Amino acid sequence: MPSKVVDELGITVIPLYVQFGKKSYRDSVDLTGAEFYHKLVHDADYPKTSTPNINDFVTTYNELATKTNEIISIHLGSKISATYNMAVAATKEVEADCRIELVDSQTTIMALGLLVIEAAKAAKEGMNLSQLSDMVHKLVPKAHVLVTCDTIKYLVRGGHASKTQALLASALGINPLIQIKEEVLPFGRVRGRAKAIDALCKYAKSFSPPRGLAVEYATDAEEAKSLVGRLADMFPGIPTYTSVVGAVVGAHLGPHGLAVSILEQ
Repeated sequence: MPSKVVDELGITVIPLYVQFGKKSYRDSVDLTGAEFYHKLVHDADYPKTSTPNINDFVTTYNELATKTNEIISIHLGSKISATYNMAVAATKEVEADCRIELVDSQTTIMALGLLVIEAAKAAKEGMNLSQLSDMVHKLVPKAHVLVTCDTIKYLVRGGHASKTQALLASALGINPLIQIKEEVLPFGRVRGRAKAIDALCKYAKSFSPPRGLAVEYATDAEEAKSLVGRLADMFPGIPTYTSVVGAVVGAHLGPHGLAVSILEQ
């Protein structure tokens, strides 16, 4: 999620961990996106990702409880990561007198981010915790994300594709299209980057008119900027957030990952 948005809306982020060899980093805190993708390409070790530990959650909840008595905590899909289950366990150890509502987003990256942004805006407008929780749970099925990449090499390393599929994809110039909704789901495949980007736009258009939009990229900011421009032409007046794909998804997409997230009306 863009750091400017996090700051403006008063969102608290509990980072996941990414590990190269024996060295562990907090995603986007100890390791920037650029540093992560450089290591992904050049490091001999394939990265492993892990959830925040229970103490990360307990500490954060207790700190927030000094400022508020109500917290809505929205997390990566429980079938994608154990983060949500860790948060559930943490709520039982929070000592502060604070009501905490947990939400399983059933998704990831900025599809999750768009849900968080909606909740943060509503909270600033005075919506109470019960109303917030109800609103976000109703929006969860309306959050969608489609990703693409120029190689399935990293999908193979992550166990989501075979070496034979990788060889065929490379020979044919295949760009896979992957939907992430509770789990990683094959959506389609096209030949060439231009057709892959066309497919992202077509996917976004299928949910027209959207409530929110986001574009995420691994390393090619100019390509993302071009996609944002196309979406702006398709959906005038609807802002599109832009950020770097985090390590959890980026480890499987590689340095040329690109994603579009949509929140339906």
